[in-house]
Amino acid sequence: MSGNTLPRQIVVLVTAVLLAVLAVLWMSLVSVRATMDRSAAEESTKRVAGRVQNLLEQVSLLASDYHNWTDLYVDAEDLAIDRLASNYGITAHRGEVFQYAEVFDGPFVAPLSWHEGEGLAPQPGFLTERTRQVLRDIVPGLDPEHRETHAYFEMRNGLPVMFSSSYLLPENPEMLARVPPGSAAIATIGKVLAPQRLRDMESEFSISGLAVTITPPEGTVSTSLAGVDGRPVGWLRWTPPQPGTLLFWKMFPIMAAISVVFMVISYSAALLLRSKAAGLIEREAISFDRARSDALTGLPNRFAMREHLDSLRDRGEIDCAVLAIDLVRFKLINDTVGHLGGDVFLVEFAARLRTIADETAFLARYGGDEFFVVFSATADLERIVAEKCLQINALSEKPILCNGMSFEVQASKGLAFEDHRGMEQEELLRRADRAMYSAKLRETLEVVRYDKRMETEDIDHKRIEKELRRALSEGQGLEVHYQPIVPANPGAGPTRYEALARWTSPELGKVSPDRFIKVAEATGLIMPLGWKLLDLVCADMHLLDKARVSINVSPTQLMSRGFAEKFTDMVMSHGIAPWRIEVEVTEQIVVRDDATIEQELIALSQNGFTLALDDFGTGFASIGYLTQMPFDVLKIDRSFVRSIEDGQQGMRMVRSIVGLARAMELSIVAEGVETEAEAVLLRRIGADYLQGFHFGRPAPAAAWIKDRATQKAPKPV
Repeated sequence: MSGNTLPRQIVVLVTAVLLAVLAVLWMSLVSVRATMDRSAAEESTKRVAGRVQNLLEQVSLLASDYHNWTDLYVDAEDLAIDRLASNYGITAHRGEVFQYAEVFDGPFVAPLSWHEGEGLAPQPGFLTERTRQVLRDIVPGLDPEHRETHAYFEMRNGLPVMFSSSYLLPENPEMLARVPPGSAAIATIGKVLAPQRLRDMESEFSISGLAVTITPPEGTVSTSLAGVDGRPVGWLRWTPPQPGTLLFWKMFPIMAAISVVFMVISYSAALLLRSKAAGLIEREAISFDRARSDALTGLPNRFAMREHLDSLRDRGEIDCAVLAIDLVRFKLINDTVGHLGGDVFLVEFAARLRTIADETAFLARYGGDEFFVVFSATADLERIVAEKCLQINALSEKPILCNGMSFEVQASKGLAFEDHRGMEQEELLRRADRAMYSAKLRETLEVVRYDKRMETEDIDHKRIEKELRRALSEGQGLEVHYQPIVPANPGAGPTRYEALARWTSPELGKVSPDRFIKVAEATGLIMPLGWKLLDLVCADMHLLDKARVSINVSPTQLMSRGFAEKFTDMVMSHGIAPWRIEVEVTEQIVVRDDATIEQELIALSQNGFTLALDDFGTGFASIGYLTQMPFDVLKIDRSFVRSIEDGQQGMRMVRSIVGLARAMELSIVAEGVETEAEAVLLRRIGADYLQGFHFGRPAPAAAWIKDRATQKAPKPV
């Protein structure tokens, strides 16, 4: 029924009644008064109860996201309280998303909890033992595959708090299947139903006196707040609108003169009713829109997106695809300019994204820094999606200015198409999210499309992560091999070495560095892995007769504030002079463009370490970046070394790099030298040092010590 039709019908109905039953008008008016007041009370009860349920569902969705999180599950199982506090407790401490958090049972001997403003150190549990016992009975019956939670109310400090509880589980299906039933911790988050929210509901639903009471209210309209066991722990009571009473008193003077000016009065009453009905309809439409819009960006929210997917499935003839977008390093933006600055970034990004919206592209903010685009068309969906993705990529070309600071727009993007029309929306969203996760692992800003291989890759990454954690915990399987870096001209200096990580797992066998380093960076294990390898290198350097050793450092490590200070302390604790260690980084640092990286590299240089830029010419390095950073060594990538025997083009390229390094007073190391012919050419061009299989393959430090004593090259490994 349209908004214009309903008021018109009210006008016609009231006019007909007035004309037909003039004799009993006063009785009818009293009856209308009672009916309208009762209807308004019932309607307000339905709306308030619906809004309370909607708020509980929002808390349940928050709990579903936080309690189905692999990192939190692993932290809980490892009893890593500090990491649990920094990922989970900090949210309750800040109080922006929720204000209470508690975990108990599972690996925890005693409950741990965090409250708003109480800091990251966990406090004793705030739930009563009776509440925990009820949750122990209810939570095992929840469906973990659908991330089901149990929502309820409790009164705290005179305010109602919305809680939602479930097991703390990993989101990965394979890992979830290995969790013994009932072994996980039970996690609970709580969000205060703040007084301001009640005031907003008063304004939205045109009610007054909305308040909380712990005793059943009498003589007023109310709705109960169900506790953990379903019994009420409090009530919301309010005074509903009284359109009937208002109408009665407005009509009273009119009815006194009804016999004289009956037609004028009936016409005025009809117009009044029409105006009131139109206002109620308008407020209801506004309330409907607000429930389906994101308050910050104005984009549709996850509920609106799911409704859109349902409508597309009902139509049947529509092809669908979903693009998941997750902003890269958004936490850094929040840390740099605060959450208000982060909100400015999100609003601007949403505004840019809105420019691609049309009948084929439905946009939604799913939550946090995650956005979704639902594509739909009856034909040519592949072409439409390709064009839209190009437009989305173009949105990242210009940085966003937040609080006076400029930030690059970088996002991981995962794309999934329907296998068939009418595909379940949960599966389609899961595939898009999985593809987006793969884009994160690959550290690519291009759109990654879902395929079946991703499931296999994720399983492989999880196995590597599990075994790598075990290796770091037990201190077994990790070792360092060394490849010589020899002077281009014999006698020009001592032999140097590059330290290369090696790992042999009891379960996986030998794992290539490319595989386990990538997983370590994606899972946060790169920091403990880096410190372990540095410890091994420092121990080996006592055997290498004062030789200089080059150590590779990940950009992720350099993004950690205080890295240079800890790096220096570890080296000095082993009695190693800083000049003996060369810190080697790749051109990825230019892509990161992180102020912390620059600060840490400068600190390392000031502490006496030399800096080398590896793989020069293969990525994104610029002369400007070389001039502003204190590099000492430039390493020519093996791809250029291989090209010098192929023709003049390769020679010119290497000569250009050497000339640039000479102009900047940098030492030159040529990598990947495999033949004597390559070595001769590189000497003529002007390389200072040569590295490659021609001079030796990576080997343990002990092998180099033994073979140097006998003047032999070590056997390849």
